[in-house]
Amino acid sequence: MIDEQVEILANDEVAEEFYMARLQAPYIAARAKPGQFVNIQVSTGGVPLLRIPLSVCAIDLDAGWIEVIYENMGPKSEVLSRIGRGVSMSCLGPLGNGFPPPPAGARTCLVGGGIGVPPMLYWGSVLQRQNYPVTLLVGARNKGKHLPDELLAPAASVVRRASDDGSLGQAGLVTDLLQEELAGDAPHAVYCCGPHGMMRAVAALCRESAVPCQVSLEEYMACGIGICVGCAVELQQDEQGAVGSDYTRYSRICVDGPVFDARRVKWED
Repeated sequence: MIDEQVEILANDEVAEEFYMARLQAPYIAARAKPGQFVNIQVSTGGVPLLRIPLSVCAIDLDAGWIEVIYENMGPKSEVLSRIGRGVSMSCLGPLGNGFPPPPAGARTCLVGGGIGVPPMLYWGSVLQRQNYPVTLLVGARNKGKHLPDELLAPAASVVRRASDDGSLGQAGLVTDLLQEELAGDAPHAVYCCGPHGMMRAVAALCRESAVPCQVSLEEYMACGIGICVGCAVELQQDEQGAVGSDYTRYSRICVDGPVFDARRVKWED
């Protein structure tokens, strides 16, 4: 991990209020694993004060850049969306733990909803290069919120979409698509990132089908390095029913995650 001074090479809108930024970050590009994230300081003027954590969605080792995708939905992302090429900023990373690999040759299903799609893209592209059969299931509110085909295609041999309003792909939730996948020739491993309710539903479906599931949790982060303990997640009791102390009952998403075995997470609201 390093606080690298990076330069914006591109920062373009790729879907409705979704932007993709390419950052010249040779140190991070050489070390970032699928599932890890960076914490970007979008302003040096104190407003907004905190950094914005974003999953790495692509890297180019030779060129030394990384790409992140974010939705313009708050003060930090609003500032970032207005920054043009050539601007430098501080970027802390790579942070967190990446995805554990599936069994060799296992059929793998990636499930992404909204801004949870980007880490699936990096992971899927790596799995594809390693000759894993990969299906990518993508959910969004409507057609405008779906990322374009050219960003999704490198991540999977099969891409299926769902939209809440039916404007693109299957009408309904991305979990409907997963249920269809699990009812057929079930995948050997599922990886998921997205809204809490979606991940909870994915975890439940995988548990019912006895399919291993890894989730990349999203939470508001202040420091990103485990100091503030602002992104704690409660874990399930162990097999004996013991909750242990608060130090074992909770984990910090930023340093202990963001990737967790879905069975370890306590999903109740």
